Amino acid sequence: MKLTRRNLLCSAAAIATIHAFSGAVLAQDVLEASTQLGWLRNGEYAALLVAEANGYFADAGIKHSILDGGPGKNAVPIVGVGQATFGIATSARFVAAARAANDPVDVVAIGTLFQTNPYAYITISDPGAAEPVPQDLIGKKVGIQADGDFLLRALLKANGIDETQVDINIVQGGAEPLLAGQVDYISGFVINQPYAVEVEAAKPDAPGHLKGKTWSAIPYSTYGGPNYGSVIFATGTTVRENPELVRRYLAAVAKGVEFAVNNPEETARIVASFEGQVEDMPKLEWRARIQTPLYTSIDSDAHGYLWMNPETWQQIIDFFAENGELLNPVAVADVMTNDFISGTGKK
Repeated sequence: MKLTRRNLLCSAAAIATIHAFSGAVLAQDVLEASTQLGWLRNGEYAALLVAEANGYFADAGIKHSILDGGPGKNAVPIVGVGQATFGIATSARFVAAARAANDPVDVVAIGTLFQTNPYAYITISDPGAAEPVPQDLIGKKVGIQADGDFLLRALLKANGIDETQVDINIVQGGAEPLLAGQVDYISGFVINQPYAVEVEAAKPDAPGHLKGKTWSAIPYSTYGGPNYGSVIFATGTTVRENPELVRRYLAAVAKGVEFAVNNPEETARIVASFEGQVEDMPKLEWRARIQTPLYTSIDSDAHGYLWMNPETWQQIIDFFAENGELLNPVAVADVMTNDFISGTGKK
């Protein structure tokens, strides 16, 4: 074809039309999603914040927003009524309990950030001392939050300890009661409260009961019952009607986990600069060291980040049902699915 001004103009118009059409398709292909956090925006959600900051959601064609949690904000009902697309529950227990309620909430676990739940009973100890076991709680003052009564009683029962042998105290969620010597153990997350112990024990003017000390913990998943932590969930409706969104979303989050596992120091820097994040750099660096191992397990090595073992879920359901926490029977297939896991991180 002879090149003329007319032909060039026609070709340019055709190319412009194609680009405009492609742009429209891409624009239509962008899906919107929001994530309701289980608590305030902090390093616990590092993988999610990294996925946002590094553009993994955008790369997956998702216009994503993060909704902060906090006092009085329960992610399960918020997602259940459609005010957020996805949610993160601190424990698998909350998803199972929602499904087993007399008025069930239609939520389904679709992945887990932590292969092991970080909940534990934390104490001050000498460096190099043996790790404590449940029997060490006998005769001790144990500080728990108001909603932790059930968990402690279930752990004592599982280990043949009469609850009258333990001095149970209701305390606030920080490390202060332990640091002040008001209790011998506090319930909390090993990725959170122990940081304050390390900071205070390292101070030149630390009191005698703290100076030179460290911390140790009785992990609930080891001695109580297995449990996942920071569980990602959506409604059954979203899973059934928008599987492509769920698949893309989890692929982006899995890339965030992969980055956090391989780059803990850079992850801390990214999270520290994330808008609305509430922890300082020293704590984020400390947290990254403690938290990174929680992302991985034999299961995640075999199947990829975020993967959940159905047998573990059955154990979770059985444990909480046996201890009266689940009001009605619930099947594993109704509570969780691995159908949308990308396999990122599979060995």
